[in-house]
Amino acid sequence: MKSLVVLSHPEPTSFAAALANTAAEALGATLLDLYREDFDPRLSAADFTRRAKPERLEPMAEQLHAVETGSLAPDIARHVDLLRESDLLVLVQPMWWFSLPAMAKGWIDRTFVNGYAYRFPGPPPWLGPLNEKRALAVFTSSYEESDYGGDRLRSVEDVLYPLLWGTLAYTGMQVLAPFMAYAADSVDEPARRGYLDALRARLETVESEAPIHSPP
Repeated sequence: MKSLVVLSHPEPTSFAAALANTAAEALGATLLDLYREDFDPRLSAADFTRRAKPERLEPMAEQLHAVETGSLAPDIARHVDLLRESDLLVLVQPMWWFSLPAMAKGWIDRTFVNGYAYRFPGPPPWLGPLNEKRALAVFTSSYEESDYGGDRLRSVEDVLYPLLWGTLAYTGMQVLAPFMAYAADSVDEPARRGYLDALRARLETVESEAPIHSPP
């Protein structure tokens, strides 16, 4: 199984970075450290080397045109190719404002291009075309596990619904339950080592793990 680990954290000594490095080592995966690469999360006209409509930027239409004509900008084409070649996508990041950091969201905006990750206009979502791929979201969270699913916070899967269902499952991916490192800012070193060990153990069986979403 070929894997791609994408890290979105500005601090190279962060616990998110430790999780990403652990995942990449355990899987023998390619590691994309978006901050280290100085990745630009802004989708813009620079994503396309040959425009379908130069007078007005229509991102979905331009992405489809670029995929069909091979005219994605080289930096984006490289990331799309890495995603295309992978069987498992592991997204690693802190949970900021109960969502993805801007860097991770921008990577999705620019890499999950129309014509590859989905097709519009085309068949209905949640049926493909990435239904052979698996996706695992790995988060650090400042909150305790007990804080989720109570009066103030919904369950983790509900909080991450836009990512798990509105993005990953939308493309047809087999979406696995997220891996959470709770209270990552405050737990002690043995607890952190426990999280790293738990992630390694989980990745040993990730290929056969039952997804929370599998396309029909």
